[in-house]
Amino acid sequence: MVSAEGIDPEETEFPGGVRHRQAVVVVHGMGEQWPMSTLRSFVDCVWIRDPAVVEAAGHPNGARTWISPDKRTGSHELRRIVSSYVFHPPKEANVRIRTDFYELYWADLMQGNTRSRLFAWISELLWRDRSTIPANALPIYRATMVAAVIYGLVALLVAVSALLSPLFAIVVAAAAALLSWAVDRVFLPYLGDVASYARATPQTVAQRAAVRERGLELLTKLSDDPEYDRIVLVGHSLGSIIAYDLLQLLWDERRPREMTVAKDGALMKAVREAGRFATLADGSSPAGRDVAEFRAAQWNLYRTLRLRGMSSWKISDFVTVGSPLTHAEFLLANEPKELRQGIVERLFSTSPPLSDAATKAEIRYNSDRRVWAVHHAACFAATRWTNIYDLGNLLWSGDPISGSLRENFGWGIREFQVAIRRRKSWFGPRLFTHTFYWSPDAEADAVGFASGGNGEAHLEALRGALDLLRAEAGRP
Repeated sequence: MVSAEGIDPEETEFPGGVRHRQAVVVVHGMGEQWPMSTLRSFVDCVWIRDPAVVEAAGHPNGARTWISPDKRTGSHELRRIVSSYVFHPPKEANVRIRTDFYELYWADLMQGNTRSRLFAWISELLWRDRSTIPANALPIYRATMVAAVIYGLVALLVAVSALLSPLFAIVVAAAAALLSWAVDRVFLPYLGDVASYARATPQTVAQRAAVRERGLELLTKLSDDPEYDRIVLVGHSLGSIIAYDLLQLLWDERRPREMTVAKDGALMKAVREAGRFATLADGSSPAGRDVAEFRAAQWNLYRTLRLRGMSSWKISDFVTVGSPLTHAEFLLANEPKELRQGIVERLFSTSPPLSDAATKAEIRYNSDRRVWAVHHAACFAATRWTNIYDLGNLLWSGDPISGSLRENFGWGIREFQVAIRRRKSWFGPRLFTHTFYWSPDAEADAVGFASGGNGEAHLEALRGALDLLRAEAGRP
């Protein structure tokens, strides 16, 4: 029997056992996404098809899920996907974990993208000083330049075609119609989202604010729900930039303030432990660059903050997949120097955070004599960041949108590079793999990290980053 909430009552009854509930919020990428389409495929690969989860389910039907209404999404078109309870290893401990999956849907807020806005954004990119464009963004820059030249030539031919032969005019008109269709149906729905969100302009401020308000509302409601003890935030493509912004905004609202040694001794200790990895002004870190040690300190601070109050910080992990943040100095700033200045000014958060002091690793500051607070750009002191990417060259292989984030956002990011192959493709298995990170129609090899060698390196990396069974750091 299934309850009105869509939960099997037998899954919620085990005397003497301990239950934990966690939420996974997926922020979809650019384009005219259909509600729930991203979330359903995501859950299918990271939960239903995960052998470890199926084994932990301890049920003959494996890792089951239900689709349940939920007011927290802000739309009746969206539902949460609810999992059955599964055992946290070892099974004898009688500890079970349930995961609720949510989608932060924002495509409807980007309707109305115009050619003029897209062309203005492209023009701004093309008129930049070539010397300020980073090497990993050059393929995108060159492809954009070629597309702009082609568009300009077609427009010129249309203007002069009436002076030439009628047959030539017909051919040019057909080419112009095809190009116009490609702009409206292919480029505008995708690049239009980037143009409307990546940079703040008078024309984009309202849309950016609407997306962020919806995201903050969902994350706030989940954080305030006492039934959840952990939240994992996942961003794909442009959704990773949105999720990154939401993390910073929510942290500023909920970061530790008004701490004293006498009242918050355990919290102060956890803050100092994570803070000792902070990056100094010269780029060094007194505690060294051991990612495993830093992640353990992050988990400990997240756990301490959660236990301090039921509405405190609950986002333990941030997972970026196919993220254009690798081109942040091209998309979010005008040049690498401007991005670095933004980090120094705490406009952008890094992992580990930048130190508040010039000569020692410290993310605290005195807010009032002996009262301490953690600065607003230190969200990754309490949240682990994992990035999964597939390098590409734009012309024929891989994912040119994604790449490593460590150079821009810090050595504390754990990264997995994969080489994805489509199972079915007329133009080659490596053709534009940006949307195949959790697709059942793809396989992948690991690049620079160990995997099972079964062609599922992309899924192994994603499942490990989510850590839904809490195998990496243990349960809170």
